[in-house]
Amino acid sequence: MSQDPFFERLWNGSAQMEEWTAAVSHGAITHVAENIITVHTTYFCGSVTAIRTSEGLVLIDTAKPETARQTLDVVRSWDNSPIHTVIFTHGHIDHTSGITVIDEEADARGVARPRIIAHRNLKRRMDRYEASHGFNSIVQGQQFNMPGYVYPIGQRRPDEVYDDTLALSIGGERFDLFHGRGETDDATFVWLPERRVLASGDFVIWVFPNAGNPRKVQRYTAEWAVALRQMEQLKPAILIPGHGPVVFGEERATQMLRDGAEALEHLVRGTLALMNKGATLDDVLRSVKVPAEFLAKPYLLPKYDDPEFLVRSIYHFYAGWFDGNPAHLKPAPATDLALELAGLVGGARKLAERAAALSEAGQSRLAVQLVEFAHAAAPDDQSIQVMRAAVLRTCIESESSLMGKAFLAVYEREAEQRAKG
Repeated sequence: MSQDPFFERLWNGSAQMEEWTAAVSHGAITHVAENIITVHTTYFCGSVTAIRTSEGLVLIDTAKPETARQTLDVVRSWDNSPIHTVIFTHGHIDHTSGITVIDEEADARGVARPRIIAHRNLKRRMDRYEASHGFNSIVQGQQFNMPGYVYPIGQRRPDEVYDDTLALSIGGERFDLFHGRGETDDATFVWLPERRVLASGDFVIWVFPNAGNPRKVQRYTAEWAVALRQMEQLKPAILIPGHGPVVFGEERATQMLRDGAEALEHLVRGTLALMNKGATLDDVLRSVKVPAEFLAKPYLLPKYDDPEFLVRSIYHFYAGWFDGNPAHLKPAPATDLALELAGLVGGARKLAERAAALSEAGQSRLAVQLVEFAHAAAPDDQSIQVMRAAVLRTCIESESSLMGKAFLAVYEREAEQRAKG
């Protein structure tokens, strides 16, 4: 199948993913192959792929709470057969939450609910979400600016789990499931060998790999690259990413997988080389960068995660939480340090003023550090909060990643509220 003109614009970078999201918001079907479709409703929800078999439909993922009903309706516009099996590529809610409306439909029709197949670790992930429910709600609310957000839990657990690989035959269709660790430790990619169709899950997401989220559990950069290399060796003719449009053609599918792997391998190799020489985290962060030719590719833009965050994640994976700076081993309370610095320079306002000057000069990192010291030393000073908000706002404007912008914005909003008294 030839690519459409809109895809070509996405591929060459003349169109942005926001434009694609608007185009699929009604619930769009991509005809992947005979008896296979992929449904998209927004970039921010995992893709849902439906495969028609003689035993019923097989779904790969199920959408998020806000789009689950819409997604199922789109699938039903294509085929009204019972859903026989659901494969979860991993346990994030934008891939698993739609099982609730699917089960409700099955109950209403008086047919069996579909069996769910996933990697063994997915059950443990769901248990962890329940144990840390309050924290997950706070973090998700911060990341997407949704005050009062409540993280959805309680999705139905898998009926069948596997460890490394699983081969399935459902209604005359062959499915090979492979486990890898990347964004999560419960990830699955699905290969239809007779079709040469690969559903990658979130190993491929049309932006730089999301392996460094600052407020999420450990992610697995090196193993993400290994999984991409495994997929590359399969030589898929069609690649269905976890987010973003379907990629047709072996050459482009292979290029996307290979480029992602090489970018991650570069970060891992560079980080380990310095760590093995005794470098601190600060040394590593200043030295290890992704080559510009990777970041220029439209499907590797650092729009969601930041490669610098991945370097931190790699370092901590191999080295633990201590960064090699003795002041950080058992640090003084942040307020004590802020008060000491404020006393040395003549008051918290001096720190804030210096931060404002640095911000205007484009030194946003140093500016944020100083203005946060000023805030810690004098949290009720409204004039300092005004300067704090301005410094953070400038930093947000220069930040490329959604995560960086989102978490900085949490404190910008706090400063604005404090400035009002």
